[in-house]
Amino acid sequence: MVDLPLTLPDSLVPYEPSASRELQLFGAPVELALLPGRRLRAGAERRAQPPFQRSPAPRIIEEESYWRDGALALTPNKFPFARDQRILWVTEPAREPDGVFWQAALKWVDRADGTVLLNNIGAAATIARAHAHLVGERLPFLELVREQPLTTAPIEPPAGCELIQKRLSRCVLGVRGPVAGRARALELLADARTTATWNVVLTRDAAWVIPRAQQTPEPHLGCPMGAAEFWGRFCFVDEGPFAAANASTLGAAWEQAAAPAIG
Repeated sequence: MVDLPLTLPDSLVPYEPSASRELQLFGAPVELALLPGRRLRAGAERRAQPPFQRSPAPRIIEEESYWRDGALALTPNKFPFARDQRILWVTEPAREPDGVFWQAALKWVDRADGTVLLNNIGAAATIARAHAHLVGERLPFLELVREQPLTTAPIEPPAGCELIQKRLSRCVLGVRGPVAGRARALELLADARTTATWNVVLTRDAAWVIPRAQQTPEPHLGCPMGAAEFWGRFCFVDEGPFAAANASTLGAAWEQAAAPAIG
């Protein structure tokens, strides 16, 4: 099992929101962060993207990696939305992570007490290559949202693992158990997934998956929702929407963006 480094690269970009505020959503606190610099990301404007474009992943991995080990690489994130943020990549073309990737990410979460966030194309990612964000902080939102029994399991849980879900009308499915079991469960859930896209949030408490119904839940939220928002931090690049957002609009965005709960 690969051990990702805990040390930070010298080239790390600090997380510095222009403004932030907090509100309650589903009985738990969420943060709103104003990050105008993220507007400069390549691919940030998604409305006119062609069906194919040359992937920047090989160049990023080649030029920016500060650690590599076979099939995995780490780079800093140039446009962070969290503290101590790095990106874990698969070095060969692939749209979905494999078991090696998930085990490395889950082991890092347990060792660093951080969080791993994964988006894919159609669920806030701007690059199709499988990658995840390693961040050196935790947020309380998902841990504080109440849970309920899962009566219809989409997979047979690996040995030592249990499936749980949040008490919401939208699907937020979790896996608890040993690292190898959680990694295998994520592979099985990806295989069982009927939506094209999902987001994944890995914490020490559980591995959470959110299958998606819509990328940008307009008119409630004018930018794509990703793993950061489901983790508990809503990221804005423009001051107007940042100031106008409230629990009602963000709750409606959740309802529109995520697939229904499975029972």
